[in-house]
Amino acid sequence: MLKLQKLFKEIFYILLVAPVLFLLVNQWPYLLVGSVLISILIGFVFFIKKRTITSFHSEIFAILAVIFIYLFLSYFISGQPIFNLFSYQFLKFDGNFFFCYILFFIFSIPFASYKRSADYYFKFIFSVFSIFSLAGIAEYFLSSGFLLVHQDPGVGKLFFALNFAHNATGSVYALVCIFLFVFFLKEKMAKVKILFAVLLLVNLLALLITKSRASYVGFFGAAIIVVWLHFKSIKKFSITIGALIVVTIPILYLSGVYKRVLQILNFQGGTSILRFYIWEKAWYLFSQSPLFGIGYARFNDVFSIDRGVFDIGRLRGYPSIVAFYTKQDFYFNSAHAHNAYLQFLTETGIIGLGLILLFWTLCIVKILKAYNSTKNDYTGKVLLSALAGIFILLILSFFENYLSVTTIMIPISIIAPISIGLYWEDYNNYFKI
Repeated sequence: MLKLQKLFKEIFYILLVAPVLFLLVNQWPYLLVGSVLISILIGFVFFIKKRTITSFHSEIFAILAVIFIYLFLSYFISGQPIFNLFSYQFLKFDGNFFFCYILFFIFSIPFASYKRSADYYFKFIFSVFSIFSLAGIAEYFLSSGFLLVHQDPGVGKLFFALNFAHNATGSVYALVCIFLFVFFLKEKMAKVKILFAVLLLVNLLALLITKSRASYVGFFGAAIIVVWLHFKSIKKFSITIGALIVVTIPILYLSGVYKRVLQILNFQGGTSILRFYIWEKAWYLFSQSPLFGIGYARFNDVFSIDRGVFDIGRLRGYPSIVAFYTKQDFYFNSAHAHNAYLQFLTETGIIGLGLILLFWTLCIVKILKAYNSTKNDYTGKVLLSALAGIFILLILSFFENYLSVTTIMIPISIIAPISIGLYWEDYNNYFKI
């Protein structure tokens, strides 16, 4: 009986964090969607039973609840029907904020061991991504690509894994690489440290062959913050960053990715011109309704390069003050403003973006405070990983609408509340002694 209970308990934790197993297979989206729904169902059942959240999550919980209410109001005021809210296409594209962020609520409920949840989370994510990395690297260097690697006419070979877009793959690889970097820096056992170093190099190479420039910037930006928070010494900071650069340069050269890195500074061609054009249109829409925006999930309905549409004729209200897009045309696709901050400004105005930034700022403050206070080595790893993940998200969001992208938001929506819960768990255990 005890063995059976132990088995059920392990299955419970596996199901709880199982979504991180499916971050590289969004060609079969129902795997990720199904696993997230199972996590939500488990949390919902225990919330009915316990009817509580941890005291350390309460402020974040409250702000996120306000954001959800605000987005619902923005949605309905802009004339969108209630049945669209339950549409798979809506939740996959324009309304995926609701799907991604609900996990913050689930992991604020103290129904499980945060330590066990974190253990499974990192074991799963390190194992799955390392396996995909080895397979992708082999395919990239030994073939022209057929399964995990695809050809792009302008860029050449790109590592997609089993995702639809190389940028989606690059974003989560940046996240996993920063996790491995944190675990490598903070690990004290020599053999385990070597293991993390090897895994970091393998996954870093996989990140590079995604050729996602925003993901490069996100990883290295977050790495600088991680090194400083870990050492808090200018000397050690400089040595570590120098070593990271020395290790990365040969990989860039041998893989041929250095050409892609150099394109980061090219603002005159390729996707840069397209982004500037989209940002100009997004800013114009924001200027027509700066306080509340044109309506949550309405950007694609107003503006679409693919459809050749920029329909501002149905903005109702007082232009330059408050104006909502109310036309009954709805287009659910992956198009967006290519900048999360502009996306929220356009659709939800200064108030909407302000609420989002308040939410993430509070997450950073809480996790940073916990990181600076904890005496537990493992908790420190988890907290610093979560903090670095949030910084990657905020950096990436300058280039894509990553604040609402499922692939990267799901793992962050799990690890951020888990890290806070783990500190809460340690805090309570300390005072029980």
